[in-house]
Amino acid sequence: MTRGMAVWALLYACGGICVSCASDPAESSGPATGTPAPGTSASGGTTGAPVSGTTAAASGAPAAGTGQGTAAAPAAGGGGTAALPGAGTAAPAGGSVDCAALPLPASEDDIIATFEDGTGAVKQAGGRGGGFYMFNDGTGTQTPAPGPLPPATAVTRCASTFALCMSGKDFTTWGAGMGTDFAPTMGDAGTGTKQTYDASAYKGVAFWAKTNSLPISIRVGFKDQNTAPEGGKCDAAAVNGAEACNDDWGKAISLTPEWKPFTITFAELTQAGWGKAFSAFDAMHVYSIQLQVGQGVEFDLCLDDLVLVR
Repeated sequence: MTRGMAVWALLYACGGICVSCASDPAESSGPATGTPAPGTSASGGTTGAPVSGTTAAASGAPAAGTGQGTAAAPAAGGGGTAALPGAGTAAPAGGSVDCAALPLPASEDDIIATFEDGTGAVKQAGGRGGGFYMFNDGTGTQTPAPGPLPPATAVTRCASTFALCMSGKDFTTWGAGMGTDFAPTMGDAGTGTKQTYDASAYKGVAFWAKTNSLPISIRVGFKDQNTAPEGGKCDAAAVNGAEACNDDWGKAISLTPEWKPFTITFAELTQAGWGKAFSAFDAMHVYSIQLQVGQGVEFDLCLDDLVLVR
């Protein structure tokens, strides 16, 4: 075991993650990876930029933390344990994984989520909060169902024992996805105000991902104060066009049946081009990160060890 890998293993059980978070949304929805289309989510959220508690349809990506959940804010340190990515040397059956393929975080506080507590909880550190949620356009089936804090799935990858997985099919409007807010909600859960997170100290994010079926393409998107309705810089009522919200910053990646490491820098993010255009991603005011599969795609994928990269 290399020195770096030993550090991973040593720190794998360190740090708290949120099991009950103020900004876990109870429902959400999101856009197609290409041209948006209006509709409503199965859980009552908007298909475009659902703002907390609203149900008006729109197009594009879901608003940061759409439909906040009812969980209380976590106690300091949170519950459960957090793991650092890449720990261990074991490889999954039927393939090989370079467990040291992702760089060590500059700080343990740079961990967003490892899912080692068996849920979609995120680590409460560095001013961050939130918790993962599932969302879709209401036309197909998704497992876990839309809502906050979905259960994680047992996996075998290096020293990781859990990952956040989702599967689904038959979506016909814009698709389905999962995501988390970066900052905690201010005020009561379910009715509070979403906050932005200053990620300008970081270059981007890194994570492991795979598909459990055929290779697919997904979009990793980021909502900033320009594209999210909460930012007040776009028209939340517009379905699409020059003033529409939710044309979020993102990048398409291809997943295969083998675990692969991905690093996405903020500098390479682009908008899809169907809503209000902005000159650059605002890393100082970020609401959320979301992974979305487009309409017409059957999927079964997993995400693990999501970290911020300096």
